[in-house]
Amino acid sequence: MDTFSFPGLSPLQCRKRSAILDGAKTIFLREGFGQATMDDVAAAAGVGKQTVYRHFKSKEALFVGLVSAMCAQVGAVLASAQGEQSGGAPEVELRELGWSLARSLITLDNLRLYRAIVAEAERLPELGQVFYENGAKVVRAFAATILRKRFDESTAALRAATFVQLVLGDAYLELSIGYTVPDVEARFALQIDEAVAAALR
Repeated sequence: MDTFSFPGLSPLQCRKRSAILDGAKTIFLREGFGQATMDDVAAAAGVGKQTVYRHFKSKEALFVGLVSAMCAQVGAVLASAQGEQSGGAPEVELRELGWSLARSLITLDNLRLYRAIVAEAERLPELGQVFYENGAKVVRAFAATILRKRFDESTAALRAATFVQLVLGDAYLELSIGYTVPDVEARFALQIDEAVAAALR
């Protein structure tokens, strides 16, 4: 995981917090939330358990922090892709956004994270809120920004939500539940083409 900027923390504290999140990523995505322990996370991070607790008061808080950090990474990838295409035709920008989203979410780590969130969301409602606010809502905002070149704000927001759902489609659902998707690139190519067409029609 990249080193993040954490306001109010010294450079050393930032490095330790990033190391803890890296360790949490390794342990939570391998063991699942229920089986993971703070001792395991501390060992994976190369810090003492008390250092972990100074940054995150509980295992639940650490998991929420990990979800937020991983969503931020995906958001940074999408923002970079959008920045590179900024000023282009909406069709081009939407297609690039669709591919960036699909390729980010179908990595093994992000699929495992999504499964872990679904497994714990009922017990830890904050997880769903963090995932939505830092994930789905951000992606829809990127799409809406592009669509406002053609539509008013409310129409752009509605079409942005539809666009994201169509980009992910059945292929993402199948991957999320561990189903093997043959020709995954071709499946997403079709879904992204349909998403772009539907958003702009």
